[in-house]
Amino acid sequence: MRLLKCPKCGEMFSDTYKTCPFCQEDEERHSSKPVKNAGHRTGGGRAKPKVGGGVVIVCLVLVLGLAAYTIFGNQITAFFTGEKDAPTPEPAVLTMNKTSVELTVGSSFALTVSGADKVAFSSSDEAVATVSANGTVQAVSTGSAVITASAADTTATCRVAVTAAVDQPTDPVTPDVPDTPVTPDTPTGKDLVLQSIYGSRGQFSLNVGETAPLEVDGTDATVTWSSSDTKIATVDASGVVTAVSSGKATITASVEGQTLTIEVLVW
Repeated sequence: MRLLKCPKCGEMFSDTYKTCPFCQEDEERHSSKPVKNAGHRTGGGRAKPKVGGGVVIVCLVLVLGLAAYTIFGNQITAFFTGEKDAPTPEPAVLTMNKTSVELTVGSSFALTVSGADKVAFSSSDEAVATVSANGTVQAVSTGSAVITASAADTTATCRVAVTAAVDQPTDPVTPDVPDTPVTPDTPTGKDLVLQSIYGSRGQFSLNVGETAPLEVDGTDATVTWSSSDTKIATVDASGVVTAVSSGKATITASVEGQTLTIEVLVW
């Protein structure tokens, strides 16, 4: 058996056919007379049926429809049923009443969180600060820790700084005051000034035979006077200095426990 090509329609057919079975079928559709031996083999066999292009088209439509439903199935179902896609819930946002707080050792602070019904608390360092299930922070020791509140996929934090507790000052002790004042044995501490008629420069001069009165400014008490060298200058009980001979002498005034001096130069 070998294959032949029809010169009219170009189809290939077996040499067991006397004529092209495909052309004979077309002629039978357009002619009222059947073609002799149309579609029959020489050995009494039947003609091979032709596969139409409609099957291919149907398969292509089915494949495209399945792909469309796979991609747009939810939208198509919602269109025909009237249902809409449920909106995606927005994530919860947690807010603490404090983002940072300073505590002293032993003190506590209550944290509150808004934005969620159930919140879990945790501390980054429980040696510094702990937190209870209801958000009460307890300062344990000096340092810093971060308190975290968690709910679902969101968190909020508060930084806690713990410092040492400050000792409270005690009431001051009032010293016992004696009923009678104590008279000190030390000088009164008054600012007394020994001066002459020439001022209080610590030194003055006289010519032989001249006199000059001295006085202690700042007190009314009795003054005791003396001279370091009476051959050069003398001083009486009233504080009057008399120049005797040329030289230098020191006049001393003693009063209220203080000693005051002034030099006199005699020419």
